[in-house]
Amino acid sequence: MIIMEVLDRKKKLILEDANLYKSIIILATPVFLSNLLRSIHSFVDMYFIAPLGENAISSVQLTNPIIQIGIALAMGLMIAGVAIMSQAIGAKNTKAAKSAGGQLLTLCIIGGILLNIILYLIAPWLVGAVASDGTQETYDYALDYVRIRAFELIPTFTFFAFHATRQSSGDTVTPVIFNIISMVINIILTGYFVKSLGLGVAGAAVATVIGNTITMPFYLLMMFKDKKADISIDFKDMKLDANQTKKLINLSIPSALGQAFTSLGFLILNSMILTSYSETTLSAFSIGNNINSLVLMPAMGIGGIIATFVGQNIGAKNPDRARESMRKAMIMVIVFMAIGGLALMPFRDFLGSIFLEKGSAALSLSVEYMFFLFTSLPLMGVFQVFMGTFQGAGYTKSSMLLATLRLWGMRVPMVMLFTRVFNLDSSCIWYAMVISNFGGTILGVILYKFVRFDRTIDLR
Repeated sequence: MIIMEVLDRKKKLILEDANLYKSIIILATPVFLSNLLRSIHSFVDMYFIAPLGENAISSVQLTNPIIQIGIALAMGLMIAGVAIMSQAIGAKNTKAAKSAGGQLLTLCIIGGILLNIILYLIAPWLVGAVASDGTQETYDYALDYVRIRAFELIPTFTFFAFHATRQSSGDTVTPVIFNIISMVINIILTGYFVKSLGLGVAGAAVATVIGNTITMPFYLLMMFKDKKADISIDFKDMKLDANQTKKLINLSIPSALGQAFTSLGFLILNSMILTSYSETTLSAFSIGNNINSLVLMPAMGIGGIIATFVGQNIGAKNPDRARESMRKAMIMVIVFMAIGGLALMPFRDFLGSIFLEKGSAALSLSVEYMFFLFTSLPLMGVFQVFMGTFQGAGYTKSSMLLATLRLWGMRVPMVMLFTRVFNLDSSCIWYAMVISNFGGTILGVILYKFVRFDRTIDLR
């Protein structure tokens, strides 16, 4: 009874509550915490391996995008699932929501197994391609890290399926609980494996895999046994249906490609930075990005939950509320990110020194980089809301276009121009980041003009 009352209250927040600011904050906060905890996994690895030196830091920075390319497919499937299931719930079509949830889980299991095998086998080639200008030690660290974390893909894929079923119904709390458990286990094991057992970068990777895997049986059980949830699937829902599978794949491909292109773009950027400058610059870039990702989490939480607000209200045939949700979210992220950037600006040296040696060239570069990152935080927040809006409305091609053009149409070409043609110093990378964020905002505004909030996804 209590669970049903909570779910009903969340539906009212999404579909009826007059104070959209309050509704968005209440439901976005758990999403923000979930994203934060997921990012802390990478932070934990970075914190414990930093004492091993710049080669270890560079190896993680170089290879994280490789892992993210694999995860991109899971993210694409999750986004498609949230779009379909949230609109089905808004339309009170429980059968369609359950069917989509079952199909999503099956596709995630298949995708996770296949990518695990593929990534493990091609890891030497991938690492050799991105770390060719690094030291042998960097290559060895990176290869160990990628091959071990390849086994993380199966539990990660299935968790995204679980997360999609919960987020689409407004339950943003349960995924956070599992992320907290996973994070605590990861922190304890990483400290033990790296510091006590001396397993180095490989130990950090093993701890991350165990932390993500240990909760898997429990959330899978919830997907089937929690009959009080809006979406509780049965084994029959997992049987692939041609129409449902096609619908999920068609919606997920643009999002997955957008995510994959983004990760590939950072892979190229990392390689270009290592080739044009040094591992010192790459370490500064890595630390700056990790710190910035934490600061950006509130905006990512709001952008994530806006997909649910937009999707459910479109399904309930309330386009005005869907549109107003997006506008309120946009105001919130601009204010929050402006305040966050200004508040953290004086503490850049302290934040960087948590991971980098005081007085080092890498710390100096990271402090400079964080100035540009914190200055452009509102632009990055706007980008997150546009992405959530497009995904919730079923315009996954628009989200792919926005993500891809911001990186591949602006950022990567500018870095190539600045480094290869004009031979500028490493500060040019920071300039390219800010300019591309500004350009992405303009592109988001243009694409938003084509969004129709009265168009629903075919749920048959």
